[in-house]
Amino acid sequence: MVSDTLADTYSRRGQLPGQDIVRAWESDSQNALSRAINTNFNSQSTANRLNGLGASLVEQFAKGGTNISQSVLYASADRAENAGEIKTDQSLLHSKADNLVSLSIKTASGKTVTFSLSSQSDGLGVQATVDGGALTDDELKAVGQLGSAFQAAVDGLTAVPPKLDLGNLTRFDSKVLASVDLNAKLKTLQGPDLTLAYHADSQSRTTRMSGPSGELNLAVDLKNAAILGNAQQQAKALKTYLAQFDRVQERGNAKADLMAMFKDAFSAMNSNYPQGAGVPEALTRNPTDQGLLTGLADFKASIKQASESSNPMRPSEVDGFAYNVSQKTRVGGNSALDRSVTQEQQSSLSASFHKSLNGGKNPALGRDVESQNYLYVQVEDKASSSANLAYKDGLLTNAAVSQEASQNTRTQKYVMGKLVDETFVPKEASAKRDYLVLLEYAAKESKKSKDALQESTLKEALENLQASVMLQEDPSALSR
Repeated sequence: MVSDTLADTYSRRGQLPGQDIVRAWESDSQNALSRAINTNFNSQSTANRLNGLGASLVEQFAKGGTNISQSVLYASADRAENAGEIKTDQSLLHSKADNLVSLSIKTASGKTVTFSLSSQSDGLGVQATVDGGALTDDELKAVGQLGSAFQAAVDGLTAVPPKLDLGNLTRFDSKVLASVDLNAKLKTLQGPDLTLAYHADSQSRTTRMSGPSGELNLAVDLKNAAILGNAQQQAKALKTYLAQFDRVQERGNAKADLMAMFKDAFSAMNSNYPQGAGVPEALTRNPTDQGLLTGLADFKASIKQASESSNPMRPSEVDGFAYNVSQKTRVGGNSALDRSVTQEQQSSLSASFHKSLNGGKNPALGRDVESQNYLYVQVEDKASSSANLAYKDGLLTNAAVSQEASQNTRTQKYVMGKLVDETFVPKEASAKRDYLVLLEYAAKESKKSKDALQESTLKEALENLQASVMLQEDPSALSR
């Protein structure tokens, strides 16, 4: 009768009664969102687990505006039947899971809606909560329009390698919605979690990201709307900066994935600037004078790569990359007739890396002398650009741009582990350009005729003006 006793004691899987693993659902709702969770729960990767859930969650919430909480967990049959225990597990899944992404939206009327996605090996959940009262139809519509933006951000963060797809989170109706926050904590295969904190409102935007490859910090100040240029001017400035980041990446041997995220974040933060309630007071007396500025909002941005000691025989030779870039505008004077405007752009690069003797990147360095044939390169760069505008009694009295750039490169050459050569190459240059005559002429001609600024010579001169005010990190470009 032993077999009968065993049959009574163990299930067919060899488990004690009540210990069979079952799927425990938080709600018995069978809507599209629950079906998507059920399908995704079979996946292993976080990307597949969260696929479509952000958009589906926002879409379902926007239909009714009521709180949503759904999850599925693997649990023993006994635990699944214990309401108190399984409720605790569900609460922990929503708040403490290995992978968490949340979108918090605050309305102009003071209400807050938070959407969250949570995933770990034994559970998958979603929540939507409202604080401050029921949303109006206009608020529900504005929130609902961010569903695809939320999903795009989630898809980017869970991609391999991760991406920062934040651009559409800046596209919200600032008359209805006051702010948008995206926060994420995701497990990675390389060790440190990937974390993100993004915020956008009508006054500022910030992005902070850290992960195995390094960290990014970006902040955009939107309070001074008068310094913003038109769409064409902004697009040119953005394109110029992105091209500069590519050159900086090449010069400092930055990791492509990290720099791609930096560029994506910089583009998102400096696109789709919010439209204010009214047109700001003109900063300059003449529209053409605005060409002495970049057209972008003031910002601070930095990227720092996780440092590595890739040479086991010389661990002090660190591979690293740190880059900072910023713009700050100061406006002085009591009125538009007597006003001064100074816009400063600055950048700095500090990097070090190994190259093979033939110029290739990332040589295979080991503990044997035969592997110790390489170049160790250290770079220290700085650049600045200062544009100055001034008016006295309504007349333009100063319109000039001053720029400086320096690049210092130290290269050590090792052959069979011995230092055989060392070079230090400093480069620096400065330039100052005066645009008073050009801008006075442009202002005079534009008053004569609306088409004057389209005249080829003047149009080209004004286009060159904007190109010349952009930060230039290469000394050789300034000395031309």
